[in-house]
Amino acid sequence: MGKNIVSLLTKSHFDYKSSARNFKFYDEIKRSGLYDEDFYLKTYDDVSGDALTHYLVKGYKEGKSPSLNFDDDFYLKAYPDVRQAGINPLVHYMAYGIDEGKIIQKSYSIRRKNEICESNLPFLANYHFGEEPLVSIIILNRDGIHHLKRLFKDFDKKTNYSNYEIIVVDNASSDDSVKYLKSLDLPITIIENNVNVSFSKGNNDAAKIANGDYLLLLNNDIEPTYGWLNELVGTIENNDNVACVGAKLVFPYYFTENREKSFLIQHSGDIFAERMYPCCLYAVNKSNSNLDIFDSALTQNTCCIAVTGAVMLVDKKAYDDLGGLCEDYNYGLEDVDFCLKLYQNNLNVMFAANSLLFHHESSTRVKSKSYFDNDKSNYSIFWNKWGQLLSKSLLLDKINDNGFFTDKKLKITIIDDNFTKNQKTISELSKKFNELDFTVELITNMKNYYIGNSSDILISFTDKCDTNELISRADIVKILVMEDKSLDSSDFDITLSLNKNIDCDINIENDFASEFLEKLEKIIIDGYEF
Repeated sequence: MGKNIVSLLTKSHFDYKSSARNFKFYDEIKRSGLYDEDFYLKTYDDVSGDALTHYLVKGYKEGKSPSLNFDDDFYLKAYPDVRQAGINPLVHYMAYGIDEGKIIQKSYSIRRKNEICESNLPFLANYHFGEEPLVSIIILNRDGIHHLKRLFKDFDKKTNYSNYEIIVVDNASSDDSVKYLKSLDLPITIIENNVNVSFSKGNNDAAKIANGDYLLLLNNDIEPTYGWLNELVGTIENNDNVACVGAKLVFPYYFTENREKSFLIQHSGDIFAERMYPCCLYAVNKSNSNLDIFDSALTQNTCCIAVTGAVMLVDKKAYDDLGGLCEDYNYGLEDVDFCLKLYQNNLNVMFAANSLLFHHESSTRVKSKSYFDNDKSNYSIFWNKWGQLLSKSLLLDKINDNGFFTDKKLKITIIDDNFTKNQKTISELSKKFNELDFTVELITNMKNYYIGNSSDILISFTDKCDTNELISRADIVKILVMEDKSLDSSDFDITLSLNKNIDCDINIENDFASEFLEKLEKIIIDGYEF
């Protein structure tokens, strides 16, 4: 027992009060059945030394559960005075809670995780293959032994697939990652770098020595569930012209920050959303993260524009033919860039809805100046390369209500400095656009130059609008309605007239809404520059 009190003291940085309390109830907690050493050690791979001491001093602060039989998070929520006192919830229960009749509950995080894993089983296709194609699983790692232990726990059993090789690119780890990898009874090849290479270069280097028909880019902070690899391979094998498949990623349980994200959808394929700075579109998860994991929209395989590189199965021939991941990027946008290359080459990307994995992405990433500088550099490369294609595709997608690049509706902003004069025309336009399920906004105050990031088309009935002062996306299409030939159209992209005698880019005689969209679409397809 002397050893225990010394350990409790040193681990708590000589917090005598808490150490004395922990020491007093140490043996009682061990006997209670509310602490399970086996469970604790198997669940948390980063525990060293005496496991109960670790939980009493450090583990509970990190949100670690002592067993399946005691949900300390529930206890702290039910009794906020315990949290305020800063006492280990299990110690509090043993010391005071039992006598006070306080309620306890089995661990929610473990229960919910098990429920999710079990609920996914009926949705699995359990594909059978005449001959399983070889999959080369590529994992980048740097000082991530705790991630690797979680990733490779029951790895072979969970795949529901037998023909794979693993290539780990270790980026100069200073922990025991390489030693751990070499201890595994799995088909692993390790590339040991002496520098921390980028995500693109690491995957490209591994691809050069990969023997598989398919490459699987896999983050080391992934926790697979049963059948995940079988689903990915079955999806790419059983759908024509598909060169890339992504998985359903779920946030794990967060015990501290970002708790509201726990067990919500993190990834189900990408779409694009609008923003003003930096211009003009960025990739986001296509489904509402608050949807139930097993909502019908999230249990059916679908085509999408892009998937995350955290779990990405790619046809190796397509990967090689397209030059792999672009190495101009530094940990950001490589995956979206590659998916756009596939799209540009008429190859499809799919979301495998029932390949389910937990992604333990850092919820507390420190966004320093260097982080933002790197993000800005990556986005500059991305937008210079893909801006024209994305702006064009998004606008056409909205005009035709395809819902592939975006789930947003087309938004049209009308500007007029003489609404009384043009009220009838503008009212008719607004109603017709609304009938097409578009959003229409009217601005009559010429001092209001705020358009926002959601507007796609500006239709102005006046040339007095200084388009250079507009606060909007840079790729907004600016259209001037020419009521007579005297208007100055130099600040606008396209001219439009309801009078066939005025020479304009778009002349409309009959049904304004449909004619306008038809002719605008033709202009964009024919090479409009955003």
